[in-house]
Order: sequence, then structure tokens, then C-alpha cells
Amino acid sequence: MNNIELFHSLVHLAAIDNKFTDEELRFLIQRAERWNIPSEEFEAALAGISAEGFSVKIPEKMEDRVVMLKEMIRLMAIDGVMAEPEKRLCAVASGRMEFTSKQFSQILDEVIAEA
Repeated sequence: MNNIELFHSLVHLAAIDNKFTDEELRFLIQRAERWNIPSEEFEAALAGISAEGFSVKIPEKMEDRVVMLKEMIRLMAIDGVMAEPEKRLCAVASGRMEFTSKQFSQILDEVIAEA
């Protein structure tokens, strides 16, 4: 999975509760800068929300899945509020990525330890 695909998935996750908090926007801007996402691509990701609805592309490689799940958890936790739609999307994505409950807990613990 490339950074642009990951970025689009994160934008969709941030929008799932029908609002962007300041913290979520800052997080997305930081990721866009870190991953050299052009401003046109940032805008395309935002525009894609209304055009496509909410979607998250599941990476094929397990290491990409771990990266994606960690980024999803970071984004969900950034504003201090984990909305139910965010939790559901993360749980569904985790299941579709074929993580066990134990693996999910381990990844969650890693993200918490990094914070």
C-alpha cells in the first residue's frame, strides 16, 4: 500500500463521524507533509468522501496492514474522543485485515507505548 492510498483511508476514517476535529485535521496535515502528499491529492481525498462515501482499502501485505492499523488507532485517539462509527470502522477493518483479538491488542499496546 502506498502512502497516498493510506492517506485516503485515514481521511475517510476521520470523516466517518461526519466532522473533522482540529486535532484530526492537524494529524492529517502532518501525515500529508511526512509522506509528501501533494495539496491536490489532499483535496482529492477530501472531495472523495462525498463522491465515494466511506471506504478503506485493505493492504495486501501484513506489514502494511500493521502500519495502517496503527495509523487508524492514532487518528481515532488524536482528539481524545473515540466516536462509535470510528470504533466500528476500526474493528471491521481489523477483522478484514485478519488480525486476531490478541494481535489487535498487541498493536494497540504498541501505539499506546509510543505515545
